[in-house]
Amino acid sequence: MGAFRILCFGSGSSGNCFYFQNDEGAFLIDAGVGISKMRKYFAMYDIVPQSISGVFLTHDHIDHVRCACSFAKRAGIPIYATESVWQGMDINPVIRTKIPIENRRIIQKNMPMDFLGCRLTAFDVPHDSSDNVGYYICYKNIRLVHVTDDGSMTDEIQSYIAQANCLTIESNYDEDMLRNGAYPTYLKTRIFGTNGHLSNREAAETIYRHYKHLSHVWLCHISANNNTPQKALDEVVGLLRKKGVAEQDFPVLTPLNRTEPTGFFDL
Repeated sequence: MGAFRILCFGSGSSGNCFYFQNDEGAFLIDAGVGISKMRKYFAMYDIVPQSISGVFLTHDHIDHVRCACSFAKRAGIPIYATESVWQGMDINPVIRTKIPIENRRIIQKNMPMDFLGCRLTAFDVPHDSSDNVGYYICYKNIRLVHVTDDGSMTDEIQSYIAQANCLTIESNYDEDMLRNGAYPTYLKTRIFGTNGHLSNREAAETIYRHYKHLSHVWLCHISANNNTPQKALDEVVGLLRKKGVAEQDFPVLTPLNRTEPTGFFDL
């Protein structure tokens, strides 16, 4: 089997970017980390920007698209997103520099596309953005689902996870920390809502539902104010133990860093 590597450059409201590499090349999911940091991280891991063949966006919030235009303009990299995401980016005043038309590619949900020996399928994920997708990535015997900024676990998302052996899933907030924290009521309501973010409890319940066929799980988009990596991890481990799952049957569980690279994972 050819090597398949994942590197998270950051996951959270400060910026999201995931790097995927196989024997045929590399691509990103989201480009929300600042370009200066990305240059630093590329140097750290000996990555040449021009070696990236594409950037796949999940949605049009700035923490997912911040440096996408730089990749398009400076490295000539194509950027992939749904038509609704492109429309949202064009009218979003926070995104001041728009991605050139010649670098734009439109993807369709639930329509698999072949890319660098992988098969990628975008699927709907509920969030309060113009549109939002997760990605189902197949490469040889690796089947990875990537879900972030997810307000609720739908049947469609569950159906993709049911096919996976690796999972990146949002574990954004601890319910008690959010409920009792300093956020204003409107923001708490937004995060708790079905188009907001996924709680530790909801992530843990999803992982328990699918743990038998998952070898690796990464917990992403962990809140700085309403969560900790340890709380996110403890919620999953606690539920698996409560349900009687033997620890040797746990998937490898890794909370991802919010503002710095977590390091390569080789699958």
